[in-house]
Amino acid sequence: MKKLNFLLVMPRLVQTIGDGYVFPLGIAYVSASLKKAGINVTTVNLNHQEGKLVDILSSLIEENDIDIVGTGGLSPQYHLVRNVLKTAKDISPEIITVVGGGMITAEARIAMKALEYADYGVIGEGELSAVELVQALEADAPVEEIKKIEGLIIRDSGNTFSMTPSRADIEDLEAIPWADYEGFDVEKYLDLPAPAFGGLNAKRMLPMLASRSCPYNCTFCFHSLGSKYRRRSHDDFFAELDYLTKRYDIDYLSMADELFEPKKERVIEFCERIKPYGLRWHADFAVNNVRPEILPIMKEGGLDVMFFGLESADDNILVSMKKRGLTMEKMEAVLKIVTEHDIPVYGAFIFGDKEETFQSAQKTMKWWREHPEDLVHLTLIKPFPGSQIYTYACEKGIITDKEKYLKDGCPQVNISKMNGEEFGILQRQISDAMDDLERLEDVRLISLNSEMGRMTISGKCPQCSNENTFDDLKMFALDYLTCPDCIHKFHIPVPDEVLANINLNLNRLMAEEGKIAVWGMTLTMMELFKESETLRDPRVFPVDIAETKRRMDLYGKQVSSPDVINEEEITVAVITVPSHIGQITSQIEENHTSVVQILDICELVGSELPEMAIA
Repeated sequence: MKKLNFLLVMPRLVQTIGDGYVFPLGIAYVSASLKKAGINVTTVNLNHQEGKLVDILSSLIEENDIDIVGTGGLSPQYHLVRNVLKTAKDISPEIITVVGGGMITAEARIAMKALEYADYGVIGEGELSAVELVQALEADAPVEEIKKIEGLIIRDSGNTFSMTPSRADIEDLEAIPWADYEGFDVEKYLDLPAPAFGGLNAKRMLPMLASRSCPYNCTFCFHSLGSKYRRRSHDDFFAELDYLTKRYDIDYLSMADELFEPKKERVIEFCERIKPYGLRWHADFAVNNVRPEILPIMKEGGLDVMFFGLESADDNILVSMKKRGLTMEKMEAVLKIVTEHDIPVYGAFIFGDKEETFQSAQKTMKWWREHPEDLVHLTLIKPFPGSQIYTYACEKGIITDKEKYLKDGCPQVNISKMNGEEFGILQRQISDAMDDLERLEDVRLISLNSEMGRMTISGKCPQCSNENTFDDLKMFALDYLTCPDCIHKFHIPVPDEVLANINLNLNRLMAEEGKIAVWGMTLTMMELFKESETLRDPRVFPVDIAETKRRMDLYGKQVSSPDVINEEEITVAVITVPSHIGQITSQIEENHTSVVQILDICELVGSELPEMAIA
């Protein structure tokens, strides 16, 4: 039996090496299982690797005599995953390629067709299937035997595939080895600034899982780690935490579970056991599972933020979303009592359910405006592959080409009962709602790192007037800040110096190149278009892949399809979405050959453009 050498690649999720990202635990668990089985595994985390992908992979493949390259990711990360597979095949067409993660699990045949360089796909929890696949390949097993391995999709030829029997959810999570953090440069990860969400400004934050899947079945969710909710024992969880705290200097724990423990007794035990570690931590909670009597225990145990999926302020929409037992009355009561216990809350309203009307959306907007004390993010629902609303969108002909939808990055579509005009108005309302928030007062820009797109600012809370400093904030990625003293939410203003630099550099680019495409109409960018006359210049073309965004009045500007780049022969594209820069860059490179310069919006915030920015 020949031993094969396996290269497991974590895709590059950051534009700039040294920036923060959310550590994907799934691939680390697969790596641990492969290593435990005695398979020769080399790992690489591209988020910490400088240089071109082809150079990085070429070196690793040659030095380690690699036979198999594996990678994976979620549906919105299609281009990042495809680039790894394509590059591996370009380097050595004989290399076997394996892909896993939510993208394959959600729509296996569609994903494999779109990922034309993948030989095998691992469906669902990948630990057991990946090990058995490699063992079969090492034994040179005939394809008929490989097709008996549960949880695989196999490319027979071209776009012809074989699906093997489904694999049941792994019942005993403690039979799986702990995640291979070391294999993916966790030491470097811990030194990075925290990813931007929920107003967190945590340092040395490590993700851990105490359970898999979720007991609920909300229509917009997809459970890539199985359909059945399963727990690790606390003994196993804290044994791993002991190991991690002794090996690494961890300050903050990110509970990466889809839903934090719903049973009261287990929550109490968890909080009592984690308290001696002195760690702060956050988790996702269901409103219905909150027990007011144990909130003091949770706070004493280091709970820092409670994340809630609130979704809507209309009870009929909550029913449509299958938010089991959740009502507006219950939501208000829970938010009130959690806040009274001085525990910060971060929630989200997602507009555009299949039963959403303009009137129900206005009801939610009204509630949001009347409750400025609650930190609730406003966004639009997206039908991700694998979710019930994705199936609905396909059945209703809203999504007509599944493969194209995946390749486009799963753009926003309208599945609601609103017409196009009403949907466009709602999007403007969500953008304008940022103006309804109070703003940090007396803002001072203390430091600016234009290369990383981060700034440190100080200012007075509009509620309590206390002055605070907010360190290392990721620009264009955060909507709100929370006062650490009174837990009041407020808007993050763009410092005048930053706005002036953006305008200056846009004018420089237009003087040199003429027309510019600005790709990605996020809430922050919408506000910038409102504030900046330069962005409203006729030579600036706002672009978004989502057709729904193109129905919105952008303060006198028309949002265009990416097709405008080719039609206008635009040579410069500025990407405004830090979390999707890799994905959008790949789309531009593949489909818009007139573009010769691709810039991160963060590259415009300094007083000078990078030398390579102007041709």
